[in-house]
Amino acid sequence: MPCPEVQTGRVEIPGEDYAHIQSSVDRGKHLWRLSPVRTAQVVGSRNLGLGKSDSYTFVEQFKEAGSGLQHAVVRVRHRTCSYLVELYQPETQGPRGIWVAMSVTEE
Repeated sequence: MPCPEVQTGRVEIPGEDYAHIQSSVDRGKHLWRLSPVRTAQVVGSRNLGLGKSDSYTFVEQFKEAGSGLQHAVVRVRHRTCSYLVELYQPETQGPRGIWVAMSVTEE
């Protein structure tokens, strides 16, 4: 049974300035952005209809062949539904780079 409150498809959050977010993290603020699981949880519960208490599980991390961008996938169990949240690092790549939600697909 689908969970209609969850936004699926490409994720675009109005006003999200990646350079500003990366700069904030570099200064020690919003460090949850360094974790794909925590980013999926915070962004998902604030903007995508997911819940803070849903189950968030890291699935995989990979580098995009053409661009070299780091991607990660997080599985979310929301009520009776299961979703995959794909994230990527738009600014800095690696352990100091922020994660940004890119898409949500029903599993």
